[in-house]
Amino acid sequence: MSEFEGKGVEKMEAILQNKFNIRDTKRFYSDINEKALNGIEVITYNAMGKTGEVSHLSKRIVDFLFDSLQFHISEEFDEELGVYTISVDDINIYGEGSTKAEAIEDLLTSIIEYTAIYVEQIDLFSKVENITKQGYMLKVIRCGSDREKLKKVLGL
Repeated sequence: MSEFEGKGVEKMEAILQNKFNIRDTKRFYSDINEKALNGIEVITYNAMGKTGEVSHLSKRIVDFLFDSLQFHISEEFDEELGVYTISVDDINIYGEGSTKAEAIEDLLTSIIEYTAIYVEQIDLFSKVENITKQGYMLKVIRCGSDREKLKKVLGL
C-alpha cells in the first residue's frame, strides 16, 4: 500500500483543496496551521451545513489587510452650544466635549464601552450588522481597551 492510499489520500486531497470539515481540521491542525503561517488561506466548514465557513490566515496577512481598512472620521463644532462632536462614521459612534481633546476622549470611552457590549452579544450583532461594520468592529476589537492603539487605528 502506498503512503497516499487510505487516510493519506484523503489528507492529501483536503490539503490540496485547502478546505476541511471541522473533524479534519482537528486531525490535520498542524498542517493547516503551517499552511496558514506560510500565507495560504485554509477554510474550515461545518459538514452538517449549519454554519458558514471560517478562514485560517496568518496574522501577518490579516494585519496587512486591516491596515488598508481606513476609518472615516467626522468633526463638527456647534457654535451655539460650544460643543465638539467627533464621530466614526463606519461604526456609528461619536464623542462630545467642550474641546476637541475632550470629544476624542469621550469618543474613545464610547467605543470601548460599545465594544464590550458588542463582544458580549456577538451572536446578535453578527446577525444584524452588515459585513462592512463587522470588519471595522473587528479592527477595533483587536485594540482591546488600549486608548493609544485606538487613537492610532482611528487616525486621531
